[in-house]
Amino acid sequence: MKCKKWLALLLTILLVFCATSCRTDTSDHRDEDSGSSTASIYNQVADGPLLYQVTDTDGDVVWLFGSIHVGKNEFYPLPDYVLDALKQSDGLAVEFDILAFEADITAQSRAITHMRYTDGSTIADHLSPDVYEQAVQALKEKGLYSPLYHQYKPVMWSSMIDSSLMDPNAAALGVDRYMIQFAKELGLPVLDVESAEAQYRMMGSFSDALQELLLKTSLAGGQSADAYRRQVEELMDLWISGNAKALRRELSTKSTFFLPKQEKQLYKEYTNKMYAERDDGMTAFVKQALDEGEELFVCVGAAHIVGKGAIIDQLLADGYIVELVN
Repeated sequence: MKCKKWLALLLTILLVFCATSCRTDTSDHRDEDSGSSTASIYNQVADGPLLYQVTDTDGDVVWLFGSIHVGKNEFYPLPDYVLDALKQSDGLAVEFDILAFEADITAQSRAITHMRYTDGSTIADHLSPDVYEQAVQALKEKGLYSPLYHQYKPVMWSSMIDSSLMDPNAAALGVDRYMIQFAKELGLPVLDVESAEAQYRMMGSFSDALQELLLKTSLAGGQSADAYRRQVEELMDLWISGNAKALRRELSTKSTFFLPKQEKQLYKEYTNKMYAERDDGMTAFVKQALDEGEELFVCVGAAHIVGKGAIIDQLLADGYIVELVN
């Protein structure tokens, strides 16, 4: 496979991986929304995808739009209340500019190093023999196997298996991709809240044990494309419904009760890196924009907006006004 084609596949894999991943609940806590100051904001239902206006004590505004990295034709054009907010903004802020990344071979080359072993080892050195053999067989059955992939980490193999089940049009119709294209047509600057390389670095930093667990999970669930596509379809339907409480629940409370105790700690590692640490960074980005008086339209994954402990929860806790736009 030529380098450019492979890197394009990596991009799709990353977006699909993040789109279909959920926070995990490894404790037996009660519903944290009950009786809390955050309950009312999540009991509201919009007429479409969730958009929030954040205002600080000086009256400065930032817009928060929870996206998903997949989509379908019926989503577009997005509602006027979303596009009008973008039009009046000083710029669009996304996790990273997908279109710019796709056109930048240097950035792609830097990012890919985080998904590859650079110490001379191969994937076989980091997996138990049975999982390794199952993974090789699964890729062969899907027509995806190449000996060249042995230099890549298990999280990449896991994502390849997952993405092979995806409707190929879904990633091309991703909401953030649409927003970036729309912003560029308007002549608005597109800012990175994170970066492509940061996301690849994060995924590549998962411990060997976590990467093997994720690969095992993909192998166990990778037998039915129909079931996987139904799951993604349900997530898209929930996203467009504007039901904040239902989306918050879906994205925040995937239980790990079915896992052995030793695996719960690994999913805690996953949740911390995939969500908690990134939520903190995204919240800091929003606060800085408000401090500097920039009216930005921030479009990041919905789990980072409405998930428990995510951006809105942190902003409300710090005294910012957060209102649902309808």
